[in-house]
Amino acid sequence: MNQGNKNYSFLSKRELRTVEKFAEVFIEGQKEAISPRDVALNIDAQLDRTQSKRKNGVKLILFLIEYIMPLFSLRPPFSRLSAKTRKKLIQSKLAKARRVRFLKDLFRVKALFLSGYYGDKRVFDSINFVPVEKRPRYEPDKFRRLEVEPVNIYTPDENEINTEICVIGSGAGGAVVAYNAAAAGKNVVLLEAGMYIRAEEMNHDEGAMTAKLYKEGGLQTTVDFDMSILQGKILGGTTVINNAICFRLKDNELYNANNPDIFEVWRDLGANVDERKLGEAYDRVEKFIHVQRIPQDIAGENANILINGWENLVSSGQGDKNFKYGLFRKNYNQCLGCGYCNFGCPYARKSSMLETYIPAASKNGAKVIAECHAVKIERNRTKASGVHCKYRDGRNLFIRAKEIVVSCGAIGSSVLLMKSGIRKNVGERFSFNAGTPMLAKFSKEINGFDGVQMATYIDSGEFLLETNIGPPLAFAVTVPGWFNSHFERMKAYNRFASVGVVIGTEANARVQRSAFFRDLIGPVKYEMTKADLEKMKRGMILLAKVFFAAGAECVYPTTFVDLEIKKSNDVEDLINKHVQKPDDIILNSSHPQGGNIMSDDKKIGVVDSQFKVHGFDNLFVCDATVFPTTIGINPQLT
Repeated sequence: MNQGNKNYSFLSKRELRTVEKFAEVFIEGQKEAISPRDVALNIDAQLDRTQSKRKNGVKLILFLIEYIMPLFSLRPPFSRLSAKTRKKLIQSKLAKARRVRFLKDLFRVKALFLSGYYGDKRVFDSINFVPVEKRPRYEPDKFRRLEVEPVNIYTPDENEINTEICVIGSGAGGAVVAYNAAAAGKNVVLLEAGMYIRAEEMNHDEGAMTAKLYKEGGLQTTVDFDMSILQGKILGGTTVINNAICFRLKDNELYNANNPDIFEVWRDLGANVDERKLGEAYDRVEKFIHVQRIPQDIAGENANILINGWENLVSSGQGDKNFKYGLFRKNYNQCLGCGYCNFGCPYARKSSMLETYIPAASKNGAKVIAECHAVKIERNRTKASGVHCKYRDGRNLFIRAKEIVVSCGAIGSSVLLMKSGIRKNVGERFSFNAGTPMLAKFSKEINGFDGVQMATYIDSGEFLLETNIGPPLAFAVTVPGWFNSHFERMKAYNRFASVGVVIGTEANARVQRSAFFRDLIGPVKYEMTKADLEKMKRGMILLAKVFFAAGAECVYPTTFVDLEIKKSNDVEDLINKHVQKPDDIILNSSHPQGGNIMSDDKKIGVVDSQFKVHGFDNLFVCDATVFPTTIGINPQLT
């Protein structure tokens, strides 16, 4: 973060003053580690390095805070008010925020201000966070970077090139397609809009890595801002920044007899997946990316709390002994358990596409082009003839191809098809694996940040409970509360456990057709259904009981209303009372799916069961957008 630079880059002098005055009352507690001015400069630096059109919306929010919010109370601009009046004004608006849409912006601003404070290394000692290099098990030689096969980036001199196959997108879908085609002797171009970031360019600076590795710098949300949608924008896609969890579809067979087999559901929708061939494909991919059960020694205490709590609950007769639980299987390569998986791996210990399939594709002759965005697919009736592209520096490129594979990920693939004039059913039946975090405070030190971010899980059939604890900035965003209550909780960081409740949503979302609205407010229109909210609540209730069975003092769901649950409370009653609609909890997803669903029925599908776009001979989609429904588990392996 900005460590004392007094210049400002993205924000104007007036906007910086608003930020500083907001930080002065928002970051409230005894012995603040850095000044409000430092927080403001850190936020400015973060926005300046974030590549996103959506960050301009922050300027609008700051204008509303500075002028419009005080105007409702007939007061002068926000930054001219006394500290006491500023705090009272924010508190009064928070009380109304659930009823007034634009006041929800205060909750978006909260994350921004937390990043300005807790993303600064000078704060770490005050919250009892131990950096990786100061932990007892740290050894310089052990924590060295592994050697990884480099990727040869192809930069053509001409503005038009020819190939047999052009694969657009280098994530879990595109990279595998590109490798297999190149290994079969095909002439392949692998196109990626993001940068090629080597492991040696990654570090443990959360703010810098978020701006560099995430799509929209992590600012991507649904159109009503109710859910953040996290995706990578880097060579290797989201596999570079995810938690490397590898589930097969049949790994979460539902225990409730009323829930049908997912392949049957898909067949009813016209998607015919050969289970035997899919199983063989799983075998090949798992071998290639070194999938294995993670060892206990890197799981960390946060992981142990979930498992111990669950086993205690089952032994007391309050838990279903049929639920699957345990350590995740992951595509790790000698993982060190540093706890920064969502920010890239500077040790090159994650077998992401960047470290496996892409170098292998390059070695087999695939031409890898980075920092080049696919703008539009050129087509003539039933044939796609090529891809119009634009480099980051503004240069144009046309890739003429015999076959085109769209693997831009959920959202990106739908948007590209729409921009290319292919609109029937595109963007429809979009879904998520939606999650909400819950925290529990213990009387003892846990140091949950020391270990794998996500290590253990419980699978109920209708929801997953997954351990997930982040480094300071990521953790601070999940901690409920405002002002001094949030500040004091952060000082007990080393006594907190963190677990997420994850559900597969109904396919009722859609990608926005209007480019203006996609850029201004968010790419996906979505509202959680009542049935999905009820599933989420059941997961929250069970998780609270698991925490208490593990010995927690109190539990904090990430609810709109600051809610502290004690063991003596009626957990079910409290959660049902305070979670009555989706707006009442923090929701996020790093697993968007659907939008170009697979179905042999042209009335509902975008691609057929061979991944071919309906009406085209040589245009395919191969990524999570083809899933007819959400799969409810981490989707990268599938």
